[in-house]
Amino acid sequence: MRERLIGRIGREGPITFEAFLETVLYDEKGGYYKAGKVDRKDYHTAPEIHPLFGRTIGRYIEGFCDRLGVRSMNVLEPGGASGRLAAQILSALTHTAVERYVIIDKGEGRKEGPLEWVNSFDVLTPMDEGIAFIVANEFFDALPFHRVANRHGTLHEIYVGYGQGFFEEMGPLSDSLWAFLDRHPVHLQDGQTLEVTTYGLPLVRKLSEIVKQACFLVFDYGYHRAEIAAGRFFDGSLLGYRDRQIRHDLFSDLGHMDITHHVNFDHLSAMLSDAGWQKEGEMEQWRFLQRGGIMELLAEATPEERLAAKWLINPEGLGSMISVLAFSKGVALPMPGFKKDRP
Repeated sequence: MRERLIGRIGREGPITFEAFLETVLYDEKGGYYKAGKVDRKDYHTAPEIHPLFGRTIGRYIEGFCDRLGVRSMNVLEPGGASGRLAAQILSALTHTAVERYVIIDKGEGRKEGPLEWVNSFDVLTPMDEGIAFIVANEFFDALPFHRVANRHGTLHEIYVGYGQGFFEEMGPLSDSLWAFLDRHPVHLQDGQTLEVTTYGLPLVRKLSEIVKQACFLVFDYGYHRAEIAAGRFFDGSLLGYRDRQIRHDLFSDLGHMDITHHVNFDHLSAMLSDAGWQKEGEMEQWRFLQRGGIMELLAEATPEERLAAKWLINPEGLGSMISVLAFSKGVALPMPGFKKDRP
């Protein structure tokens, strides 16, 4: 993979950070996610910390189905390779049938009971009947991204080149990034650097095409434009993770290190709005789990299980680091528990 990157840069010149990450993260031969997300490898996500995370989501979904008067549904989960979260959600359902539960992630396509794995958004088939729930847990922060920098009032893009080793250099905005920022601008202080994720745009459009009536729950690290204008993430939010430690040399261990970033929630919301979704609201993860009934589930748990789950609902821990954004499309009732952002 390293040699192929060097060869591409030799032929084309420096490449965008998005192109670099698309290779080191998603290349089918050597990318970090070539087989999908691997549980407990270099970081822990909420479903790996405690199964009550997914069970609370399942309980929330079933409760909303009851309000809507529906007895069956479809579920789509981008980035859920292991099936851990899917199993947790399904285990919480007591009377709602799941027609299809489709996980979209890298790796082999397969079926196991009610679960179906596909390795591309392009092969998704329409879910025209009934309601669908899309659950994206730490999905958007794992997508490849561009990097931009404000230098003396002008936005430049950061590219990856190769000489004696890989290096970064600034140049003009690539065409796709320029078109995206023309529609979704960013305002940076002089000297500030930021990631811009255009990669999710076709994925959001594809998901929106295959569902008519749906709810979208996004669990992720992120920020809003006002925070960036105030100087948050002045040098950008990207981080490398390996062996559960932060790594700053992004050009080492190619294909063996996760590289992630915080999500621009304003960009994500705008993309979904353009695709026909309306935002229902946003809250911290701990607040969503509490409103979803995790405390009742904890009452039935052992002291050891309560201690393990505490990190999920502690406002000083992971529960406040991750936000939950809710969107709906063609749904008659507002999604429970969220501030009503509907017009």
